[in-house]
Amino acid sequence: MANIKINIKNLTIYLPKKIINNITLDKRFGLKKNTLFNLTGIQKRRVSSNYETTESMAIKATLNLIKKYKRKLNITHIITVTNTPNVFFPSISHFILSKIQKYLKSKPFSIPLNCGCSGYVDALILANKLISQNKKSKILIVTSDTYSKFISPLDKSILPLFGDGASASIIQYDKNGWRVEKEFSESIPNTEENLILKEINGKKNISMKGPELINFAIKDIIPVLSNMIKNEKKITLFSHQASKIVLNIIKSQSLKINKDVEIPIYYKNIGNLVSTSIPVLINKNIKLFNKSKKILIFGFGVGLTHSYIKLKK
Repeated sequence: MANIKINIKNLTIYLPKKIINNITLDKRFGLKKNTLFNLTGIQKRRVSSNYETTESMAIKATLNLIKKYKRKLNITHIITVTNTPNVFFPSISHFILSKIQKYLKSKPFSIPLNCGCSGYVDALILANKLISQNKKSKILIVTSDTYSKFISPLDKSILPLFGDGASASIIQYDKNGWRVEKEFSESIPNTEENLILKEINGKKNISMKGPELINFAIKDIIPVLSNMIKNEKKITLFSHQASKIVLNIIKSQSLKINKDVEIPIYYKNIGNLVSTSIPVLINKNIKLFNKSKKILIFGFGVGLTHSYIKLKK
């Protein structure tokens, strides 16, 4: 691995104003109060309004970031991550570029990724490779998803889980930044149906096989995680915020492997935000992120795919 050091220079998030409390769903499904919260660990979720799209949320997150700068930026690449575009093509990166071009010095190259919960990590891995080739590269990573628009209101298994959100961050070379010590990505074959968005009877809906996702965590994620954190004196884990069950598995197994790990959590009041989950976690724990000497960022989901990037200062 090259000794190039990178940093997240800025990171902004956009969360919709609309809030759905899972207690409301308890009533809808005839369940006892707090049944869904006790199962998922999610009390309420941010969901997009009828007027918001994946593209519009991505633009809002990006403008929040770009407007922090007082001068035009030399962005060389835009990497966008989504599973739920409102427009099939062109990618959301083109819509973002049209809105921010006046703030840029040049026309960046767009790289759209059709990724789920591993998407932000996939984008970081790609950004590091681009910067390793050219230190002057400055990469804008934008994540955005509107899963709530593709879940049946009658699906009590996944409706309480997913929220909507977007993020924007700039990744660039920094001599005082993070060195990528290790990375790993893997897709599991014959798992496409375990978490999928497809059209059935003229309606596009997300379906998920919960037990298969839990098995995925135990069988595939934990062994890689174990290899990544064993023998580390101190390391902070920034994990995709999936749900209570999966995160409890990850936390308990991680502490068995290494008692000197710190695992921040942030999903109770927003839900599973797919590729935006990790950026929100970092944003809400930015002091911990900046003071940590070693960090493991990892995401897992659609594919089924899991990706990891270990950073060291």
